[in-house]
Amino acid sequence: MDIRLDSIQIFVSNIEKAKKWYSEVLGMDLIDEDDELKVLHMKLNGMNFYIETPNPKWGQGWDTVKIGGRTQIIFAAADIEQTVKELKQKGARIVEEISKRPWGRYKAVFADPDGNEFNLVESK
Repeated sequence: MDIRLDSIQIFVSNIEKAKKWYSEVLGMDLIDEDDELKVLHMKLNGMNFYIETPNPKWGQGWDTVKIGGRTQIIFAAADIEQTVKELKQKGARIVEEISKRPWGRYKAVFADPDGNEFNLVESK
């Protein structure tokens, strides 16, 4: 079997607000956008992200998409303290301050304007 991770989807309520936030706060590069479908294709360090506003044109399942809450997306930073400081300066909401976790690494949680929460761990 040939299987690999292709991309990560993040659902938002306002595509223009999200475009600004994900580029300015997280430093994602805008690759392409589809105004009709309200989809942004962005990249961060080679990983594809699709930032999307739920849309009936998607077909089946669009109406069950959830915006906000804890995601299973984990970002890593070599200097977690500096990264959290920069996220705060850029307006990101810190949901959980840095703390040492039972598995021995430091972790924080931050959120986008829609309340999508992302884990941030110190990289090894």
